[in-house]
Amino acid sequence: MLSVTLSEVLKQMNFIMPSDEGFLNFELTGFSSLDRAGSHDVSFWTGDEKTETGLAGNAGGVSASAFAGVCAGLLFVPKVYEKYCVNGRSELLPNVHFVCPVENPYHAMVTFLREFVECREVFEPTRIAATAHVHASAVVEGVVGENVVVGPNCVVMKGATIGAGTVLEANVTVYPRVTIGEDCVFQAGSVIGPRGFGFYEYKGKRRMVPHLAGVRIGNRCSFSANDVVAAGFVSPTVIGDDCHFDTFVQIAHNCVLGNNIFFASQSGVAGSVTVEDDVEFAGGVQSAGHLTIGKGVKVAAKAGVTKSLKAGKVYAGYPAEEIDVWRRSVVKLRMMGKK
Repeated sequence: MLSVTLSEVLKQMNFIMPSDEGFLNFELTGFSSLDRAGSHDVSFWTGDEKTETGLAGNAGGVSASAFAGVCAGLLFVPKVYEKYCVNGRSELLPNVHFVCPVENPYHAMVTFLREFVECREVFEPTRIAATAHVHASAVVEGVVGENVVVGPNCVVMKGATIGAGTVLEANVTVYPRVTIGEDCVFQAGSVIGPRGFGFYEYKGKRRMVPHLAGVRIGNRCSFSANDVVAAGFVSPTVIGDDCHFDTFVQIAHNCVLGNNIFFASQSGVAGSVTVEDDVEFAGGVQSAGHLTIGKGVKVAAKAGVTKSLKAGKVYAGYPAEEIDVWRRSVVKLRMMGKK
């Protein structure tokens, strides 16, 4: 749980503070992407500096129609919007407590996370239910529910929560800020909640992105040997109920997966992919980032997904296309090759 005042943040990050003391004592209790932010959350908007009044954001941004409804406790925006702000308030953002124009909103958000979350966040104390079965070689610092099984050499870090009836078989690692539902199974070597593979450019240097939003997994999911689910940046990586993953599956940071999803061995999705309910990936399917895989989609083995896929269809090939089109293309290529 994060608890810090607006005054502390502005002072630590060397920002100009308004004189209204009550305004500055406003409590900030969380952080989130802009589309999910609450009234006491810290968030950022990278904006569109080429068209100031267009309000057409990119990563972390919102559309013009949704902009007036944006809610946040502290919002970092590009410096170019300083002219629209007076003492931290802006008519463009009536539901934001404090609007903070900065040179680089993304970097400001990363700085906030490192200063006030990574170093200061307070986790629940260790709690292990009386009916849980924890192997002597396991390390448990988080919260473990009723009838949970924690096998040999597993690690449940402080800030992780394991729901009732879940089984960690052996050598499973669960990082902080991970919440796992009930009756899930994690086979040997699964790693849940490590930092995602993300970098950004600032002042000519490539820097690591902290991924401190963790992972949320629903009920009755299963993860086979050596699966990895990476933590989200400012919003958690999410997996719904009744999802099942074969060996060596990778779910990257910020992905949102629905319910009843099946991924066969060596398949995976890059960062910020939305996978809707009832999707199936055959072995070796890989998806590029920032795409949407529609409800009920099935993708044949070894396909490469490079664009969003429409619901209810079957795809194959690289780049992935509807399977009937792919089959006709393959036949034509073979016929051409025989000439």
